[in-house]
Amino acid sequence: MYNRGRNSETSLVKKLWENGYGALRMPGSGRGQTYPHPDIIAGNGKKYLGIEVKIRTEERCYFKEEEVEKLVEFCKAFGAIPYFAVRFVRRWRFFKVEDLEKTPSGYKASFEKGHEFSEVIGE
Repeated sequence: MYNRGRNSETSLVKKLWENGYGALRMPGSGRGQTYPHPDIIAGNGKKYLGIEVKIRTEERCYFKEEEVEKLVEFCKAFGAIPYFAVRFVRRWRFFKVEDLEKTPSGYKASFEKGHEFSEVIGE
């Protein structure tokens, strides 16, 4: 699972570079870092993104409340827009916090409520 996640992050970084964004994968983001950070940071000089990446075979994905809070906290300090990128069976969907549905233990992202890559980068 770790390799699939890393490969997904790497392919998204490449896609961002191909579309005019400088992007970096931040290794170890989910492994108890002292300072939490997203999986990917990206920017084009006008717009900056902090992206947490997940892969799923179902058409929904769950996030712990703490995950959402940490991404928002980092992005606020960095001046970036927080996004959750979920690769649902090889198709990317992107979610802002307001796109997520609150659940008793956190948040849920549903495929149909996500945004396309072109919407995120501003095309």
